[in-house]
Amino acid sequence: MNSVDLERLDAWRHGRISEDEFRVLQERLMADADLRAALRALAEVEEGLSALALARVDSDVTFPPNPVPRTGAVAFRSAWIPWAIAAAACFVALLAWWTPRGAPGGTSGPPNGAGSAAGVTAMLVDEAGAVFAQPRQPGEVRFDPGAYELVSGTVHLRYVNGADLVVEGPARFEIRDAFRTDLTSGRVRAIVPPTAHGFTVVTHEVAYEDVGTEFGLSVDGTTGESRMHVFDGQVNLRSGDAGGRLLRSAFVGDSVGFRDGRVEDVSDMDVGGFPSPGDIGHLRWAARRKEQLADPGLIAWFPFERGGNSSQLVNAAREYGVPDGRIAGARWATGRWPGKQALWFDRDSDHVEIEIPGEHAELTVAAWLKVDRFEHEMTAILNSNGAEAGGLHFQMNRLGLPRGGLLGVDRPHQRWVGNPVPLGKWVHVVSVLSLPERRHVIYVNGLPVLESGLAKNDLLLQPGHCRLGNWFNTGNAFRDASSRALRGLVDELSIWNRALSADEVAALTESGRPSLLWSRENPPLKVPLPKL
Repeated sequence: MNSVDLERLDAWRHGRISEDEFRVLQERLMADADLRAALRALAEVEEGLSALALARVDSDVTFPPNPVPRTGAVAFRSAWIPWAIAAAACFVALLAWWTPRGAPGGTSGPPNGAGSAAGVTAMLVDEAGAVFAQPRQPGEVRFDPGAYELVSGTVHLRYVNGADLVVEGPARFEIRDAFRTDLTSGRVRAIVPPTAHGFTVVTHEVAYEDVGTEFGLSVDGTTGESRMHVFDGQVNLRSGDAGGRLLRSAFVGDSVGFRDGRVEDVSDMDVGGFPSPGDIGHLRWAARRKEQLADPGLIAWFPFERGGNSSQLVNAAREYGVPDGRIAGARWATGRWPGKQALWFDRDSDHVEIEIPGEHAELTVAAWLKVDRFEHEMTAILNSNGAEAGGLHFQMNRLGLPRGGLLGVDRPHQRWVGNPVPLGKWVHVVSVLSLPERRHVIYVNGLPVLESGLAKNDLLLQPGHCRLGNWFNTGNAFRDASSRALRGLVDELSIWNRALSADEVAALTESGRPSLLWSRENPPLKVPLPKL
């Protein structure tokens, strides 16, 4: 068994393997017992997770009160959703592989829910502020055939045939089966793979039938007027009656509408207004901005939004006296979501200068980062320049294990208790220092990885001049110290003058996750832990 075998297995799981590769995979499975064992283990895990998710959503669900009172409306509960979503995604991916393709001749595929299993037609993949009106509400991740009203927010649904539908509220829609959804009002974006050929969104008078494409569709709930833009491929517009006669075919780049009983070209359509699946996490993150800035003790929040001065890292919480950062060398790049910025560090000189004034008994530093490679003995996250007592150090060793703390204070009890930062994955790292409690904990994706006890000392934290993604060895503090330059991306940096609790750290990780399919679990080390 090798990495290529695992890549083929993953491609098979997600329904994107070619026929030739599938034949090779079958041959490899017959020849390699380890690969067969890996497939069995994967199937058992996914089966268990899927059963857990489906059993959970079938049970009676009690929704918490919505933070903004709405009569007859309910919001999604998110405490367990990521785990159920992961299970649902596995379940949907496997179903998508075996689901029959759409019927020939451009018809809409199996009727009456055919192609779904046990009545499951679609699953929630991601959401941002989704509020559904009663009684038109789904289970927490499961969408069965029926009518729904999305009062506000955005949801990403994945049908069992692999079709993706992003619905932006307010919207009213009815899922008929895996190949047909009726849209009464609102905006949707459909991304349709070959397994869902013939997927159709039906309005009051027109059926928009996919022929392997991506399109956006809006319906005015008052007038019934519909507008559609083809982002890729082809869409057939058919009459909404039983005959389903072809009215027109639209191709990539076309914007068309149906009004007053006829199809016409549309020149003023806002084609950029249809959220894509990758936009939802960004929408969810942006909606928390006001809440984030009101967080008690937050003295700096760098959201990594590029402004007019590309060498300035703006601090959105300026009232606490922490100035904007100065970018030196690091370059702007795409962050956790399309449209969200990050900074890319890839040279020994790349860094951001940040000043954290004052003395602090407690300090919490949190950042989202994605490491490309560990090139040095130590890789900096956020370090005070030099090595003076009271300085802050937050970094990782060559294995990705986080280290650091307060310089000048002994740590008599220190141990690694979790898994390191992996390569190529967005991770949330948090350092929590409390001198009154004499403890230091570093979290990765909301889970403790390093725990330290601090010796009693009257010293206070004085971060002062700091570097994000690097360290400046002022005064030859360590004469033989090599570079500690980060190799990778950083997206969002938050600093509090208090010690966040474990629950707060977990909630912070949850709220900033790249998607609901993202897992906070990281692989363990395959070598013995080094000495601290």
